[in-house]
Amino acid sequence: MERIEWGLLIVNYLYLGGLSAGVFFVSGLATYLKQNDGTGDSRIARYGAMIAPWPVSIGCIILIFDLGNWQRFYKLFLHFRIESPMSIGSWLLLLFSVVTLINFYAWLPEQKRNVAFLRLSKRIRSAERFNIDLSSWRRPLAAVGFPLSLGVGIYTGVLLGAVQARPFWNTNLVAQLFLFSALSTGCALLLVFLSLNRKSLEDSQIRFLYTLDICFIIVELFIALPYVIHGELSVKAVQDSLQLIMGGSYTLAFWVFFLGMGLLVPLALEVWEMLPVLRTKSPLKHNKLLTASAAFLILIGGYLLRYIFVYAGQKSAF
Repeated sequence: MERIEWGLLIVNYLYLGGLSAGVFFVSGLATYLKQNDGTGDSRIARYGAMIAPWPVSIGCIILIFDLGNWQRFYKLFLHFRIESPMSIGSWLLLLFSVVTLINFYAWLPEQKRNVAFLRLSKRIRSAERFNIDLSSWRRPLAAVGFPLSLGVGIYTGVLLGAVQARPFWNTNLVAQLFLFSALSTGCALLLVFLSLNRKSLEDSQIRFLYTLDICFIIVELFIALPYVIHGELSVKAVQDSLQLIMGGSYTLAFWVFFLGMGLLVPLALEVWEMLPVLRTKSPLKHNKLLTASAAFLILIGGYLLRYIFVYAGQKSAF
């Protein structure tokens, strides 16, 4: 009987880390594209900055408790080992988390920042001196955060690929698949927040997110399918491991729920919404229900991807 060492805690950690990476990347991109008058994509940039720190923070807390002796987690930061994926990932997550938190502060509205420091200064006298406007840091923080977010998105897949004894993971396509899944789920989470907001959505905002997400999903499909083809042409151990999704216990989850419901259906919905714009160049008249439905499917599909790979990978062995 196969022994499962990594369970749902690791699945959640991989998912939440990638989610923050995707949200920050899209938010940073919107930060560079937003107009000087504050319209256009500034809501996407602000929403992303407000959301990005929290999924990865929760994921890191989950990872710490999965270590067993959680109180010793600080030892990961007492040294740096370039040959250790775990060491590189730990420092990468730390730097990314710090940047997302500073970026969160930089995008915090002045009124809310003043209220927060007013309350804090009642307990800590010197707190008010840290009430600094960092809005001018937004673009530099986005520039610093771009490579860090991509690194975190890739690392969630590298962590699995580094385990060479598991043929289901033993290809660099896993890291690429996890990266573009992270970017797509980041777009999806922002679409959910924008759709649930009572304020009307601007045409440019939805078009921006739809365009990005369609590109990310297409690339994800072009990685997922070669992953299967590459495995079928690889050594026998890899071919045997692929049977888990080619008739085995994870076939339905991979082909129907992840690939079908998590990628193809939302791709079709988003393309359907964008078709009038592409044909006539008219303003995008999107349906909030379709937007939210496509986004939720992407989020569920991204989680299923990590669930399938974590569990199926542990059932495969050379």
